[in-house]
Amino acid sequence: MKNLSRFDLAMIIAFVVVALLGAAGWYWLSGQLQNATQDASSAAATFDQYSKKEVFLPTSTNVRTLQGNIDVMTRTLDPLIASRLQSPKNMLKDVRAVDTVDWKHDLDTQVAKLNAAAATHGIVVPKNFYYGFSRYLNTNPAEEATAVLKRQQIGIGTIANILINAPVKALVLVQRSAEEDPAGEDQNRGGGSAGPSDIIANKRSVEAPGGVYTTYPFEFEFDTDTESLRTVINQIMQSEYVFVIRSIQVQNQRLDSPKIADLDKMAGVNNQSSLIGSSPGAVAQQAAPTVGIQYLFGDETLHVRMMVDLIDWHGIAQPTAAGAASTATGHGAHHHNGAGGGRPGGNSSGNDD
Repeated sequence: MKNLSRFDLAMIIAFVVVALLGAAGWYWLSGQLQNATQDASSAAATFDQYSKKEVFLPTSTNVRTLQGNIDVMTRTLDPLIASRLQSPKNMLKDVRAVDTVDWKHDLDTQVAKLNAAAATHGIVVPKNFYYGFSRYLNTNPAEEATAVLKRQQIGIGTIANILINAPVKALVLVQRSAEEDPAGEDQNRGGGSAGPSDIIANKRSVEAPGGVYTTYPFEFEFDTDTESLRTVINQIMQSEYVFVIRSIQVQNQRLDSPKIADLDKMAGVNNQSSLIGSSPGAVAQQAAPTVGIQYLFGDETLHVRMMVDLIDWHGIAQPTAAGAASTATGHGAHHHNGAGGGRPGGNSSGNDD
């Protein structure tokens, strides 16, 4: 057998290496090809999925239909807004800052009328009750604060009149947010010698996005019965001002139901066992109740704590002619939010949209 030369061995080794490298390259390339094929198939499926969806572009007919729906909604809502949010009897829209002495005189007059009406209806009120404004029993506010204080005075006075005319049994506490204080200042003060604080701690008014309206929070604590409570809620909902009742906490004077064994005693009925052997007439006479109708439930005194928000509606700002033209050309309109462009009381707030 002829021995292989070094050249032959080198050629054989080179051939084997090339074969191995080719097999490895083919394996790697085939895997890449398979992945690429799968990606292409997935892309084709996605394309088919979206290409079959119907896309409706705005047409003149669609735009007219949408505008017609908007017009119908506007005609429906405008009377409601005019009657409820912009009622002629709603004085919030006319509130302006006034002389501080004039505001204090007006508050004193209102408090005196409320307390006189409460006394007429036999309603118990705390000593020096100042309906949320005890801070100003012996001092006056800054003049620039009188506008927001007047809004709160209107809201509190309206609900206080409802409570008095219901009538409730007692007015315990009226609280408001300290809107006249700088934001972030400790608001858990007030009351002092006049009694518990009439400032809601860490609570402020909230302005809706776009300056459409502002909510002023109040809390009322009072004692009443179920019928008067129903009257209070109904009258608040029917007020010329827009109130939102946020929460009502009720504590019943009578926590336990009467026991069956106590029913005869409540009705004033004699012990039946003592009438054994008596004539039917004597039994009927002795067994008759000696007191009037006794209610098992429904006539208890309720201690109520109610949180109510007053809605000060500013109105939706209408775009100006220049703003409308700018919008039509694709540019953002610049407008000022508020009632007629500014908030009642001369305090304007604007947003650039």
